[in-house]
Amino acid sequence: MRDSGERHEDWPSFFALVCWYIWKYRNEYIFQGKKLAGSSINYVKSKATGWLQAWERTSLQLDCNSKPNRTDRLVCWGAPPRGWSKMNTDGAAQGSTGMATAGGILRDSDGDWLGGFCCKIGTGSAILAELWGIHQGLLTAWNQNTQFLILETDSKLAIELIRKREDPVHPHSTILTAIRRLMAQNWVVQLVHTYREGNRAADWLSKHSLVYPFGTHELMNPPSQLQQILLEDTLGVSFPRMVVQTQN
Repeated sequence: MRDSGERHEDWPSFFALVCWYIWKYRNEYIFQGKKLAGSSINYVKSKATGWLQAWERTSLQLDCNSKPNRTDRLVCWGAPPRGWSKMNTDGAAQGSTGMATAGGILRDSDGDWLGGFCCKIGTGSAILAELWGIHQGLLTAWNQNTQFLILETDSKLAIELIRKREDPVHPHSTILTAIRRLMAQNWVVQLVHTYREGNRAADWLSKHSLVYPFGTHELMNPPSQLQQILLEDTLGVSFPRMVVQTQN
């Protein structure tokens, strides 16, 4: 085939495809009695060439789609509007031990502390920890008679799972159902994604949960080690992050 004058940049793939088509049509002739019309080798070569061209077009499209435009962005925590409260939650699972923890912080429109919690859950996955944190965050805000709540998390997957139709066979269906029921109570809840740089206080509380016994621990006042992050959040201190640029 090399002496036929044809040139293919991906010769190994072309040769493999030709061999596959020859094998395929041989089997069809032996077992089904099918015969190729015209020049068999030219037909096989044209099929292989067409397949390669289609693959190259698809690969080019996938390559374009897999490289979205990215841009630098400054990210910070933002206070909720007047009359609203904001609950930031986070969850994590320690890689070496599998210990799952969660934390959350409730603040008003001035950035003042309204409450917080730390959860030491036990062995579990990262997404379970995120969902546990969201559930406890909703429960903490509800118990404080919050009427208008923004709940922020840096887990897009958790938000997607909560917004999906209920699936009773999902491995986390119990906690997902509990979250949806809390959100359906007589209050207004907005579930919002933020980046990790805007969720530092909740991230700190989640990690801090390791110092507590197992269970949920409500915090009436912020730990002293958290004060610096709270101050920076109130002042609007920003941190750079590379994010995917959205199309307008």
